[in-house]
Amino acid sequence: MNLAATEELARLGHLYPAVILHGRKAEDRQAAALRLARTLLCEAERSARPCGSCKHCSRIVWPSAKSDAFHADFRVLERDLKTSTSVAATKAFLQDAQVAPFEARGQVFVLASAESLTGEAANALLKTLEEPHISAPRHFLLLSPSQFDLLATVRSRSLAVFLGVSEAEFTEEMEGLAESFAVCVRGFMSSGSILQLLAGAEVLSRVSSWKDPRDATAWSQAAAIVRRCCDLVESRGSRGLLNLAEQMLGGWQSRVRGIQAQRILEAMVVEGLAPLAPKGETRDTRLVPSVNGG
Repeated sequence: MNLAATEELARLGHLYPAVILHGRKAEDRQAAALRLARTLLCEAERSARPCGSCKHCSRIVWPSAKSDAFHADFRVLERDLKTSTSVAATKAFLQDAQVAPFEARGQVFVLASAESLTGEAANALLKTLEEPHISAPRHFLLLSPSQFDLLATVRSRSLAVFLGVSEAEFTEEMEGLAESFAVCVRGFMSSGSILQLLAGAEVLSRVSSWKDPRDATAWSQAAAIVRRCCDLVESRGSRGLLNLAEQMLGGWQSRVRGIQAQRILEAMVVEGLAPLAPKGETRDTRLVPSVNGG
């Protein structure tokens, strides 16, 4: 599902109660959330939503924006701890979802860093998702680098909308790395040798800096390189590369747990691209440790 189709569902009043906006940069996810919120609460004719100027659209702004505008039916929960969103903050946030809208026909609740929800916080959200509002539409927009950063139970109750991989940071150096990675992928697709994929992971490890475990920049660049390879290898590899690029956007989560970036890259590349091996070839992945092994 793409953003344009999601907006159309919002205009028609058919949007799923929970939507995961994942991919691209944080500011892109925020912009998408604002547009969806305005579409959902806009008072203009359906075909004109979001109009951008009605009493609802004009007051739906991001909390950190330099504006005094405020809408009582639009709420945003930011991460309250260094690396996570606490259960206490989440429960307090969700209390507003138990009351009727103040002035709009519905309510929109945005979790700005849904990937940082603690297990207890995610379960609190899940309970709310399972109890739909009776009298008015209530929507939850879950913002995350990757949908796979969220609990499987939350994903199963949400519509995932992939915003894509940011192309703004794609440099000449990254183009060279993309070509080198494509060589490794083509080599694996013809030989089935896992060593080709390990070499590809090593290529990806050359982007940016991996020093700060919480910095998602390197993962975004690695994902962009993988996405670029869709144009450099035969078409049967495109689906696997796209899925790999999407998963890499959330790679920093494993880094926060103390796992080395190289190990994560190797596991992701091998597990994600192993199905591209030639038919009849043995896909022996024992050379690669799982990131779940600590």
